[in-house]
Amino acid sequence: MSSIFMLITKVLLLGAVIDPHLPALQSQQRDHLTEKEIDLVKANQEIDMRTEVFMRAAERRLVVLTDPQATQKKKEEEIWGPLPKGTPLELLQDYKRILEELEEKLDDALNRDSRHPSLEKAVKIAKDSATSQLERLRALAPKVTDDRAQRALREAIEEAQLVAKATL
Repeated sequence: MSSIFMLITKVLLLGAVIDPHLPALQSQQRDHLTEKEIDLVKANQEIDMRTEVFMRAAERRLVVLTDPQATQKKKEEEIWGPLPKGTPLELLQDYKRILEELEEKLDDALNRDSRHPSLEKAVKIAKDSATSQLERLRALAPKVTDDRAQRALREAIEEAQLVAKATL
């Protein structure tokens, strides 16, 4: 057995002894997109269309955050699946992670071809959506009372501000 492999094994075993719940917690990590949203991201390879999917997915979290009893039309549910579920903390963390993933996709597209015609459109879609979502995110502040959720809200607002200021 190689010494590196033995070292890694010891570190993993030590981690399990120190915190036996660590592997269980890591396996329970929540996905920030629903299955249908993931399918839509995969189906839309052009950056502008993909951006629309990410921003609509972020929007869906805001819908649930502002109205936990929100419903959607049957046709929308067929396309997007049921509205996302979760605590305010989870939905805010999902929102932030969606924007972060979109930023990565935009960076990748920019690095591949900075003059691609759909890239400018994608940035505009992201900026416009994030700008309109910022008002509703800020309006959530009085409703969010849990400390962790308040922090998640601040982080979601910061991420939306970053997207709203994006330029090519």
